[in-house]
Amino acid sequence: MTPVGYTFLNKYYNLLLPKLSVEVYQDASFDSEKIVKYGASKRLVLPKSRKNLSTPYDNMVAAIKHQGIRLHFFAVIFKVVDENELTAFIASKPMAQHTRVIWYLYEWLTGNTLNLPALNSGNYVQLFDPKYYFTLSDGVRDKRTRVINNAIGTRDFCPTIRKTPEILTLAKTDVYKTAYEEVQKLGKSISADIIGRSVNYLYTKETRSSTEIENERPDKKRMQRFLNAIKNAGLFELSKDKLIDIQNQIVADSVRASDYRECEIYVGSTIQKYSIVDEDVHYVGAKAEHIESLMDGLFKTHDNLMLDGEVPSLIHASIVSFAEVYIHPFDDGNGRIHRYLIHDVMKQREPDHKFIIPISAAILKNTERYDEVLETISKPIMAMLDWELDAENGNRMVINNDIEFMYRFPDYTEHVKFVYEMMNSAISSDLIEEICLLLVFDVIKTSINRAADVPNMKLDTLVSIIISGGGAVSNKKRGLFLKYLSEEGLAEVEKDSMKIISEVKDKFKIDIQELVNKSEKA
Repeated sequence: MTPVGYTFLNKYYNLLLPKLSVEVYQDASFDSEKIVKYGASKRLVLPKSRKNLSTPYDNMVAAIKHQGIRLHFFAVIFKVVDENELTAFIASKPMAQHTRVIWYLYEWLTGNTLNLPALNSGNYVQLFDPKYYFTLSDGVRDKRTRVINNAIGTRDFCPTIRKTPEILTLAKTDVYKTAYEEVQKLGKSISADIIGRSVNYLYTKETRSSTEIENERPDKKRMQRFLNAIKNAGLFELSKDKLIDIQNQIVADSVRASDYRECEIYVGSTIQKYSIVDEDVHYVGAKAEHIESLMDGLFKTHDNLMLDGEVPSLIHASIVSFAEVYIHPFDDGNGRIHRYLIHDVMKQREPDHKFIIPISAAILKNTERYDEVLETISKPIMAMLDWELDAENGNRMVINNDIEFMYRFPDYTEHVKFVYEMMNSAISSDLIEEICLLLVFDVIKTSINRAADVPNMKLDTLVSIIISGGGAVSNKKRGLFLKYLSEEGLAEVEKDSMKIISEVKDKFKIDIQELVNKSEKA
């Protein structure tokens, strides 16, 4: 088999880039194009009838045709390509669509102008095919190459989202409409008050869950600041100053930032065996010298998507939030900012929705899946990065090579899929569970009030005790109730409580008693 496209280019230029999920080869023994398994990956094998591609420039065209535009490949190829040969190749077929795309990509990504005359005729072609990628609806026309740059990002930061069949199906989902429809299934008893109270609780749950993902136990002051940040998401323009402000709200005073970090950073854990202490490094953030341009590119990408308005809001939110956590612009707080940004972007795009969907709570239940998605970017980066920890300087991270193109041009297709999955999980469980819990709470509260006059400060405690007991009150705690209720009144309350708890469990498959017990343990 002979390598074709990016597979050829990777070997020809000795790029040592991780292979793609589908590599392309040509085999003279094949009569037709086929996909074959190759271990855990796949190969697209072209038949003998196809043109034999021997030059890197023909393979650039083949790469775009068969594997789409992979910006990180072109970014590193253009650093080592022979500019004179590339110019001659483009000059030989200046009007061909893929030749013009390569021409435009070179000048866009490098900032250099090839020694070629501008085109003065011919139809414009789109840089990214909207059939296969999410793009801007209009884009910017380049008169010189007659290419429309419809990329969602910029030269500083440009993610891609491929339109796989699964992503196209998910993109049709309106998560807030889905949430509303799920709430309506609970029946006419859902009042505006119950929805309002459930939303307030979910803000708190989102705050706590996002913190637990980081294995942190912040003090009440920081938890309250994070809660306020989430409640006010979407009210301000997304900018460097606003991001620093959010970081200051959610971290300890000692690690508040006044600017982006100036040193290299890594995510890892300390391993101690006997007297030896070592660091298990899971991920290394972008080099500090590139953070300013990467974040500027991210903010411009956000602006592009806001102004265009055609890329679904949850895809937009996925891009912004995951970009922040991979760039890792601060010394502390990046993970919580990452999850905050999902809500911030969604609020900016859809300010009228009534629900906060507790995605962090869903992620907390699916941390292995979360790690798998993060590793689609982190593993290739870590495989390519040459780093070391300077033990003499407090294990300071030192990066010996520069692979900034891996941070600038990511593919977030899997990340979008994950965010939709977590949103749907949060809607079907956390949101509905909380509203059902409030329904049960209100029924039991009404039953107690009907039997006796109980002070409000005691009432919630009594209701929680009944729910924790599945509707029954143990002999040990019975005295708490008999201060206010008769035995007959308490028996009636227990009867009402068991009935509503059982109804919710049978109708909605939600165990209210289990929910309360888990919440109390947390």
